[in-house]
Amino acid sequence: MREGKRIEGYDFENDNYANNRIFQDFLHNENYPISLEKVDSIFKIESTKSYKHLDFSLSITDSLGKQTNSISNVSKPINKHLAYQETIQLRNIAPEYITLVIDSPYKIIFGKMLLMLIGSVIVVLFVAFSLIWQIMIINKQEIIAKKRQDFTHSMIHDMKNPVASIVSGIASLKTGKFDDKPQVKEKYYTIITQNGDRILRLVNKVLEVANLENMSAVITKTSVDLSDLLTEMTDKYQTNKAKHVFFHINLNGVENIYADRHYIYEVFDNLIDNAVKYTKENEDADITITSVQKRNETQISFKDLGIGIADKYQKIIFEKFERSMDVISDPRKISGFGLGLNFVHQVIKAHGGTIKMNSRLGSYSEFIINLPYKEDGNDKTFTD
Repeated sequence: MREGKRIEGYDFENDNYANNRIFQDFLHNENYPISLEKVDSIFKIESTKSYKHLDFSLSITDSLGKQTNSISNVSKPINKHLAYQETIQLRNIAPEYITLVIDSPYKIIFGKMLLMLIGSVIVVLFVAFSLIWQIMIINKQEIIAKKRQDFTHSMIHDMKNPVASIVSGIASLKTGKFDDKPQVKEKYYTIITQNGDRILRLVNKVLEVANLENMSAVITKTSVDLSDLLTEMTDKYQTNKAKHVFFHINLNGVENIYADRHYIYEVFDNLIDNAVKYTKENEDADITITSVQKRNETQISFKDLGIGIADKYQKIIFEKFERSMDVISDPRKISGFGLGLNFVHQVIKAHGGTIKMNSRLGSYSEFIINLPYKEDGNDKTFTD
């Protein structure tokens, strides 16, 4: 109502657009046409409350679509494909239309939502990473459980036969029927002793690996005669009646290594034993041992011409319970439960040295050990 005049048709139950057109009809009749400049000023004031800068344009068109007035607040031409446009009818009588065009409002939306989007992405990535990590842990636990199960079975299998032989031998000796046959009794005593030693070695190997992992093993390094050590070992394997073993040794003038004799003997023994076990079927074992002095370390390599190690095992062969069995026709013929090379790796690491492997499936395997050379607590330097 203005000066006693009533706005005909205005109804609070109408929507805003309907009431706006009725109100504009009233103003038009009262000779108060809409001012595009005022609309522009009001829109600028309101928009700056939420946005620092907004590129937009306003225009008025008549009922025939002809533009009668326009105001542009843009720094560059508006991209019609990305712009937002809204048109409102101003009057019901002799209608006019006001059109608002905002340039790329999506930039503004994304700008306002940027921190929220970044936070959401971080949360999604964190959740995805957590799920993947959990799946990896579950898979790793399953693999470890499977390896432990295989280790238990292998351990029991390797101990079952020696225990059975010991029990059988003791039972036979208790009968007394061999009391008058000293040679037979001695044979049984030898079998019992050998199998007892075998069980003891298995148990000691497990304990030694555990001690090395816990860094509780005592490594006492001294100067060890390399030639004598290898001679002792080669004599042991050359008496093997099950398979002939041929050694090719070239020490290149290296006389001594600085190591714990007990542990380094076990390392060499493991490497030679593997070379013999994994020889190609119906072939003799052929092992080449070489050494060379390199400044402050001694390099010793063991190379065999056996079945080799598949590529997929080469990166994990030094882990516990891992064995390369791809080309073994009957795994039951080869004893062991995957602790030997892990033991070798742990011992060399405890000596401050390194070990690496080169292998080609069906052709050869070579293990290269580098041991620091020290004497009387001081580094002994050599020239290449």
